[in-house]
Amino acid sequence: MKKVAVIMAGGRGERLWPKSRAERPKQFLALGGGEDSMIRLTVKRMLKLTAIENIFIVTGSAYFDLTHEQLPSLPVENILCEPEAKNTTACIGFAAEVVKKRYAEDMKQDGDIIMMVLPSDHMINDTDAFVRDMEKCCEIAEEGKTIVTVGISPTRPETGFGYIKVDKKRPVENRVNAWKMSKFVEKPEFSVAKRYVASGSYFWNAGMFVFPVGYMLRCIKRFHPHNATCLAAIGKSLGKKTEKQTIARMFAKMESISIDYAVMEHIRGSITVSSTFDWNDVGTWAAIPEIQQPDGQGNYITGRAVVYDSTGCIVEMPKGKAVAILGVSNLVIVESENALLVCHKDYAQKIKEATKKFVDEPQYL
Repeated sequence: MKKVAVIMAGGRGERLWPKSRAERPKQFLALGGGEDSMIRLTVKRMLKLTAIENIFIVTGSAYFDLTHEQLPSLPVENILCEPEAKNTTACIGFAAEVVKKRYAEDMKQDGDIIMMVLPSDHMINDTDAFVRDMEKCCEIAEEGKTIVTVGISPTRPETGFGYIKVDKKRPVENRVNAWKMSKFVEKPEFSVAKRYVASGSYFWNAGMFVFPVGYMLRCIKRFHPHNATCLAAIGKSLGKKTEKQTIARMFAKMESISIDYAVMEHIRGSITVSSTFDWNDVGTWAAIPEIQQPDGQGNYITGRAVVYDSTGCIVEMPKGKAVAILGVSNLVIVESENALLVCHKDYAQKIKEATKKFVDEPQYL
């Protein structure tokens, strides 16, 4: 059965301000000292699983040129532009309609297409383990005609992630580290997260899904018929003169709802595979120590910096600029072309909230 990859690249990464901005969000940035942007790294991983012509990027209309610039070998018709952000049900459903249209002949012959959906802005170093796990997910999705999610074994009681609960009494036959999924849960309080980790039955939700295309579209139709009607209209318009207008009109009508709420909370029989690869969503600057090596004083420096009697700091400086830090600990210091961030690492989750004025009222920059 043919496999296609859909990479979701519409996020704004506002907790990584001031480097991640509306005009160039984090998926288009190289973070943690590397040279490749996160979206390029994601595509490189997926090329181990399928050909470039079978990889699709779903992003905002404003990022078409940036996506094409960073991924010149990707066919331009594989850059699917959302006229407005309407969460993951619209994103995944839109891509599924395009894939159904594009691979209609393959679906007639094989019965369906396996679609791998994943975010564009996660850091994974062990590519071989990632490929093995994704191949397992594809096999399970094809055999069971179901949706497979990827769970990350939690290393701490994290309140910034959603969780997936599995039924450890219901393992998938002849599959290691694969179980029936019990439920999705939203970002918990710390005390609840501690219970989740201690139980051994909860995994971090990585936002990765593998499924037969036709099955996912049927699930959306069953559990969220309003969005399904809009998506079907988009599917019928593909390749016609009215395509762009129909996509814009239907996106305006769709409810903004995640695939977790719209579909995953309602279906029975979905499977969760526990990952064997390393994973980090680099959601805040506080995550940099997990993906970058420290200097001799325990600081994480990108760019030019003079460090004196300082520990545990995260510093990101642009080319042509330098900083000196003396006698401080656990600070985040990030400078962009026109903005500077200085905060304690404990406040990294608050950056989106604290810098909202810069986003909503650009004159402050």
